[in-house]
Amino acid sequence: MAEFCYNNSKHSATGATPFQMVTSKSPIVPTTWVGQPPCDASEEVPMVTQLDEERRHLWEMAKANFEKAHKRYKDFEDKSRQEVNFEEKDEV
Repeated sequence: MAEFCYNNSKHSATGATPFQMVTSKSPIVPTTWVGQPPCDASEEVPMVTQLDEERRHLWEMAKANFEKAHKRYKDFEDKSRQEVNFEEKDEV
């Protein structure tokens, strides 16, 4: 289910979903995930609501993990960095 959500989410760089980039069309959503279509657009479909909540949770978790990893990588690299000031006519 998480893979479906990822492949059906628009990417900010491409403006299209990964699935659309590969197949040039939108995926077919299994009816078991969404149940019968509501007769009124204001009705909520429990399975869709649950799917959306799970997707949001996964995205928040992934974002937090990426931020932690980025901080670890940055901290590791910053240990070996030193500030260097160059003056005019210095050979570099």
